[in-house]
Amino acid sequence: MLIGSFSFAQESGSIKGTVKDAEGNALPGVTVTLTGSKIPTQTFVTPESGSFRFMTLPLANDYTIKFELQGFKTNIREQQTIVFGRDNIYDITMEQSAIEEEVTVVGQSPVIDTKKTQVGVNITEEMILSLPTSRNAWVMMNLVPGMLLAKEDVGGSESGQQYGYTGHGSGGQDNTWNIDGANVTDMSALGAAQAYYNIPSYEEVQVNYGNNDVKSQTGGVQINLVTRRGGNAFSGMFYMEAEDKAWQSENVPAELDPYYGTPGVDRVYTYGVNFGGPIAKDKAWFYGSYGIQDLNIITLAGRSDKTWLVNGYAKLNFQITSSTRAELFASYDSKLKWGRNDYFEATELSAETYWNQDGPSPTYKLELDQSFGNLYLNFKGIYLKNNFYLHPFESAAGLPMTESYYPVYFVSGSMDDYGTERTNLNFIFTGNYFAENVLGGDHEFKFGVDYLESTVTSYDYYEGNVWRYYYGPDDAYPTGQYWELDVKRDVNLSQSYRRYGIFIQDTISFGRLAVNLGFRYDNETSFVENQKVPACPLLPSLLPALEIAKLDPGAAYREYSPRISFVYDISGTGKDVLKLSLARYGAQSGYSMASFVNPMGWGGIGVYWQDLNGDDAVTSDELFGSDADGNLTSDINPDTILWSWGVNVYDPTDVEPFNKIDPDYNSPLLDELTASYERELFTDFRASLEFYYKKSHRNIRDIGMNPDGSLDSKDNYYQYDTEANTEYPVYAKYNDFFYTYRTNFTKRFSEYLAGQLVLVKRLSNRWMLDASVTYSSWKDKYNDEFIDPQNLTYYDGAANSWMNARWQVKIAGLYQFPYAINFSMVFRAREGYVRGTYANFPNVPNVGNRAVYGSPGGGGIYGDERLPNFYEFDFRLEKVFQIAEKMRVTLAADCFNALNSAQTLAQQNLLTSSIYGRATNILNPRVFRFGARFEF
Repeated sequence: MLIGSFSFAQESGSIKGTVKDAEGNALPGVTVTLTGSKIPTQTFVTPESGSFRFMTLPLANDYTIKFELQGFKTNIREQQTIVFGRDNIYDITMEQSAIEEEVTVVGQSPVIDTKKTQVGVNITEEMILSLPTSRNAWVMMNLVPGMLLAKEDVGGSESGQQYGYTGHGSGGQDNTWNIDGANVTDMSALGAAQAYYNIPSYEEVQVNYGNNDVKSQTGGVQINLVTRRGGNAFSGMFYMEAEDKAWQSENVPAELDPYYGTPGVDRVYTYGVNFGGPIAKDKAWFYGSYGIQDLNIITLAGRSDKTWLVNGYAKLNFQITSSTRAELFASYDSKLKWGRNDYFEATELSAETYWNQDGPSPTYKLELDQSFGNLYLNFKGIYLKNNFYLHPFESAAGLPMTESYYPVYFVSGSMDDYGTERTNLNFIFTGNYFAENVLGGDHEFKFGVDYLESTVTSYDYYEGNVWRYYYGPDDAYPTGQYWELDVKRDVNLSQSYRRYGIFIQDTISFGRLAVNLGFRYDNETSFVENQKVPACPLLPSLLPALEIAKLDPGAAYREYSPRISFVYDISGTGKDVLKLSLARYGAQSGYSMASFVNPMGWGGIGVYWQDLNGDDAVTSDELFGSDADGNLTSDINPDTILWSWGVNVYDPTDVEPFNKIDPDYNSPLLDELTASYERELFTDFRASLEFYYKKSHRNIRDIGMNPDGSLDSKDNYYQYDTEANTEYPVYAKYNDFFYTYRTNFTKRFSEYLAGQLVLVKRLSNRWMLDASVTYSSWKDKYNDEFIDPQNLTYYDGAANSWMNARWQVKIAGLYQFPYAINFSMVFRAREGYVRGTYANFPNVPNVGNRAVYGSPGGGGIYGDERLPNFYEFDFRLEKVFQIAEKMRVTLAADCFNALNSAQTLAQQNLLTSSIYGRATNILNPRVFRFGARFEF
């Protein structure tokens, strides 16, 4: 089940609480005994305050807590569940008794955390295995309240490839990925994972999206994958599931049938095994997992997208002494893909315009726990290496990449040949210290150091060193055809990144009130390492051979991040709680500063091309610039090129940085206010009413710059014409600026407001439920802070992102019928995503082609045009055969997109296209999956 809570960032879970007598007085001397299948027996004797605690407990649902004191009834809590990062807080009342008696309570773990305010959910094993999902991390996130994702998965139709997501007003670049609390985020693609993980091999997935713990640097979505762990009894699982095109319906609407085939699955086969147990009871344990996903997805255009994923890990846990624990972990994640492309709307692709992908990603982790009385220490060290390579189809050799905007949008030619090797090394040291009855309250101090070091080396080669753009017939050009192209140089990249952070937090308890005071500081830097590139054969004078030693950008992110929150237990029972939190976060920079000043990164020059000899091959004598009067000229120089990026056009052989960074440049900031009211309506059922306000400001601002340091300004722009379809002005420039000055916006910001109702019913009494309703507003506000006025009216004050659904409804539930038959379902509905409709305006002075955004009838703002509202319903039937007490077989059938909806997910947005408004992506059709699972 999905457990909603306001908690995060412990190493695992914990049990805490206070023991009192019937009159509410603290009871010292109570012996508290904790037992479970994954730990040796632990004991704690309560001090004068009556408090007890058991820290860093592995995830399990079979813990027993026993409270004993002479003259009192023994109190026992059985089948208590621990989830990652959450405190189970108990208020135990012991009754006096002259004879030995026991009071036993089964289940009923607390559903509300009365100390913390972090907003998130724990997706437990029950949800991973028993709900109708394709069991990848992005589908799991799509069940989380308020989360928005870039794609819609039907039974694995989007498996095998990462895609964008955002949660409650935070930027996707600030999302982080963790394994058991250690950072594995891809610093080269901020917000992305380093590997495509096999979710059934993990015990739990934690997703946080608000008031992140002081251990978390950013305010983005925090994803944490919790590995399984061996216990004192052998346990394991074998699973296999299959989907096939024979079990799939058709749903292509009649109006699309002449153009497209039936999208969906050709096959989706997943199978794997998990197994673990004791090496030496109460002393050492092992666990291992291995899984394969064999995917072949058919696109709307009828092309095959094949993926083969192999994932495995091994884990060893040691109880070295009663106060010392250690863990070793190693994993291997490999992805092979045939037919990858990066075009969202462009279903019209030539048969050769794809990549084949390969490359493994190993990970290694060491973790140590040590306790000294009231002091608990944890150390994590994790190292990973992510290698992958994108190879263009061999059939595309000799065909330059070409994007054609006439008569319809069509992409052809060879994708670039790309390879990368990325490493992460993360050390985290954390301490927790408990001090009771100090300054009128009980204190839990958390403190620590967080160090992350990453490197990236990449190559990127383009066929013919060009990328072509075709805009249709135009008599103004010698051949009667309007072509622009990028002349690109080869890329051989090497960069490094370092971040260190320190943090401290005090959780103070004053009776029913808990106050969290936290502070974090981070420093981020990145560097260009040794690099060498050859000259570009088409324009060697402007793109010559270069070589550089290590380069320091001379800039850093220095982030001061205060956090404060309040929790008030209204009734004193932990069942009626108010929460309020305020926080400021910095951003993660990755390699952005090094990349910005790197004189040998991705770079190129924009020119006109005319195929004078009609051979469809680009040669140097067919390249043209534009003179001061707008006429074509064969003299290609800094004053006649259309544009450039990443190139020092005025001194091409100089390897000093030509882009500059403001001396006061610093990290973007996210300010956050969250408030909630949580109430336990009845046993195992919680309702939350949540409110969010987030403001993203001091964001990155890039301004055009000349070699003399002069900056672009509003005075450089003038209205050149009016675009007829949108009725919006087209702006030209008097002068072009080929370099860039990076600073921060001071007035422009984005603002997020949301209200959310969440209902969570744990699995008990045969049923569980997770439901949420979210309403939000997320907008950009320029506050007159702009230079180029193009599309200003369209975007200022409008939707912040195309993934901008103002309302969402999510329901997931399970019911256990007699005869061990289980029914589960998932229903999601949301407002349709935003469409950015536009028209191209060619030959704009000092610009070239302008994309002018606006509504079809003229005017409009971003967000006026939307896709149809989205909904999807999936269900699952299971039959469980109980072979022995702890051995069972489950047979299951899932139905995805049960209503066989053909929801439009993307449309052609070019207003002048002959297929404007036609769907270019629809929801995949209904498909059935059958599977079996053996557990012991």
